[in-house]
Amino acid sequence: MAAARWAAALVTLGVVGLAMGPRACDAQPVVLSNYGQSRLSLKPYDWSYLRVDLPASFSSITMNFATNRDIPREHLRDLPRSDIAIICLMIANPPIPDISDYYLDNLLSNFLAVGSFGDMNNHSNLAQCIPFQKNTTIVLTNDQISPGVWYIGYFNGLGSARTQSKMISRGRARSVSTSITVEGCPTSALWGPYCNQTIEMIACSQFSRYNNSRDLLGQSIDTQRRLSTRENNRRISFLSRSNHPIGDQLDSNSTSLVGVENLITCAISNDSLCLGLGDMKFYFFDIVNLALHVKITAANFGLVQRASLICYLRYNALPQRVLHDYSGDISSAPLVIKLPNIGRWYIAVEILNKTEMNNSTSPMLDTTCFSFDWQVTGCLNGKAGINCSWEAYVLQRVPKRNPSVPFESYYVPTDGRALLEDSHFLLEQFLSNSFYEQFAWTYFLLDVPQGSAGALIHFQLKSDKELNYELYLRYGGLPSNDSWDYYANRTSSSNGSIFFSLQNSTNSDMDLSIFYAKEGTWCFGVKHPNTSNSQTYISVSLQGCHRNCNQKGVCHSSVDESGLTFYSFCTCDRDHGGFDCSDELVSPNGHIRQSVFLIASNAAAILPAFWALRQKAFAEWILYTSSGISSALYHSCDVGTWCILSFHVLQFLDFWLSFMAVIGTFIYMATIKEASKRAMHTVVFILTAILAATGATSIVVAIGSLGLLIGWILEFSTAQRFVCCSWRINLSVPQRWPNLVPLFWNTLETLNKRFRWLYLLLGFITLSFAAVSWKLESNSSYWIWHSMWHITIYTSSFFFLCSIRVNMMGHSPETNYELTRHDSLPRTEPRETQ
Repeated sequence: MAAARWAAALVTLGVVGLAMGPRACDAQPVVLSNYGQSRLSLKPYDWSYLRVDLPASFSSITMNFATNRDIPREHLRDLPRSDIAIICLMIANPPIPDISDYYLDNLLSNFLAVGSFGDMNNHSNLAQCIPFQKNTTIVLTNDQISPGVWYIGYFNGLGSARTQSKMISRGRARSVSTSITVEGCPTSALWGPYCNQTIEMIACSQFSRYNNSRDLLGQSIDTQRRLSTRENNRRISFLSRSNHPIGDQLDSNSTSLVGVENLITCAISNDSLCLGLGDMKFYFFDIVNLALHVKITAANFGLVQRASLICYLRYNALPQRVLHDYSGDISSAPLVIKLPNIGRWYIAVEILNKTEMNNSTSPMLDTTCFSFDWQVTGCLNGKAGINCSWEAYVLQRVPKRNPSVPFESYYVPTDGRALLEDSHFLLEQFLSNSFYEQFAWTYFLLDVPQGSAGALIHFQLKSDKELNYELYLRYGGLPSNDSWDYYANRTSSSNGSIFFSLQNSTNSDMDLSIFYAKEGTWCFGVKHPNTSNSQTYISVSLQGCHRNCNQKGVCHSSVDESGLTFYSFCTCDRDHGGFDCSDELVSPNGHIRQSVFLIASNAAAILPAFWALRQKAFAEWILYTSSGISSALYHSCDVGTWCILSFHVLQFLDFWLSFMAVIGTFIYMATIKEASKRAMHTVVFILTAILAATGATSIVVAIGSLGLLIGWILEFSTAQRFVCCSWRINLSVPQRWPNLVPLFWNTLETLNKRFRWLYLLLGFITLSFAAVSWKLESNSSYWIWHSMWHITIYTSSFFFLCSIRVNMMGHSPETNYELTRHDSLPRTEPRETQ
């Protein structure tokens, strides 16, 4: 059964080798790209991403980070998670910082030791991170990191509560400025981190009977039909060699090598491959489609008995003696790489003395010449697997109508057996058949488009009987029992990665997701028994948020700072957190307890409202009553109980009326003229509305205190007939000094007549408790401290109001002031007793 669009071409049109030549003294790296961001502001628990593309010709990247955070390194371990701000770097997909305590401890240990990113050459799924520092400059060369797409993540606060909904965040905002410079070599003939090495191009030629597509997902069905052979179990080999004929027999039980449809031959003369002891030469080749294996063999090396030809291979980066993916002595046996990844592979060869490898010395020729070849093998006719005996299908992406995020889509096979309108298809009609093995494999290939690395790949299998399938997933290569990125069956999975999830699986269902999937070609293999009498439907889709945030939050999409990549994230409710809102931060009973405290604590507003009503200060009574009611309604809406108005309207009313209640209390205590109070209230109306809209809550008490102070200054200056700014200024200090002493005592006597000191002291004590409660609020303890804030702030207003001495005749403050009253009659100044 031939699969549509199964590509046969495996290697690029020109397989190019490179050899390190003499040092190019005059070469200097040139700037390939620049990126600058003046300031990125991150609120508490906020985060953002930046995409950086490193071309294959890049030599180094310089990153400068300037932040408003400067914590000594020795104090980093003492910080709570919510106060840790980090910068993470990861290849191919945006990093996720919600990591284990073990990894976070290693992160800080590494930074304390070296002050930079960790080992960028590891290929794990964990990001490399550093904490925010005042100024940080990091330079990475192509010896340390590979070319491709890299993502920088900025995070202000870690932990599961990072995505939890918060009413008012009490943490500190952080800012970071970023400057990135990517340098590369000016011409393709230069190489190395400093462009001080030359590249010797090797002449290559290609024979192609058909115009095969280089794109894995782009080969036409007509080309597939023209590439038919007498047997379905055939393989095609792409060779790059010299001094060897084309058309060698491949070791296979299936058949001999078919007529070559796509052949690449690189002419490497025997004289050009000469190395001295300890010298190293480099080559590379590109694999653009899925291959079975790569085989590297040395030739014409038999004259040197005491030397070994060591070959190093590394994916997407130059290999080194101590840093490589594969290595072997190809002078004695070929080096075979099974199921290589799609992309660029680098080869390094060097001559080593066998006796030197055994810690002995023996004379050897200064220069040794040889030749070698590499061979890439793949399957034709929609086949895959080690013996080209399994079926392989290409899935095409179908965008969803009216998607919630820009890249939402699903995948279906392209051979017409599955309808494009259906987001799922019957799996059994595509499975491979084998009569000689107990289990068979079926492969499906899909492509994640560019710019959607912030999405997730979702797999779901539903069967009418017990599932006995296993799924193996791999990026850029065919998976197998020994080579895979993710694995899952109905009972277990490779749950060691934070980018993989297997949830809610039963005997007949399987549900798994890959978070922030890398852009490019993915292959998933289904390992199954040869015979199956069940009906299993499978759906493969590209989604925004995992399980729609588990119905515990809202899925959002955003664009990274470069504007090149979409990514999705969840904003969870107040009871849940984590990447997909799956972490329960507050239990149901705890939610009820917190809701009751947050709503019922506003009953403390009855105290100042009752006092104002009793003193016939109707404006203040309306203010305190409406403030308590709006706060209760706002918290009722926030905890999910009931929303009488929209959340943002209730939030604005709560903030604004609370500010007015605090500041209005201080203004009420200042017994100044009504015209001055009306002016101050008008200013307060405007300022508190601005504060409520912007969330600048820390200066409310300061504004109220300032209003009280201004009122007292105006009153005392009038009472003492003291003019601060006069046209006639007496600079005689000795004459003015004696007047300050009676002024001080008269002020104390006036305050003593106006206020009850016990209530005034209690008011300041409860106000201090309110400030402490405000300061101690955190994401986990918000409910208790904010409830205490409600109680103490209203109680402090009550004590402040009670501290004003009331005229026993009129049962009103000595100033006889109401907020809504307009007294146009002249008032007499109170007579002070001496």
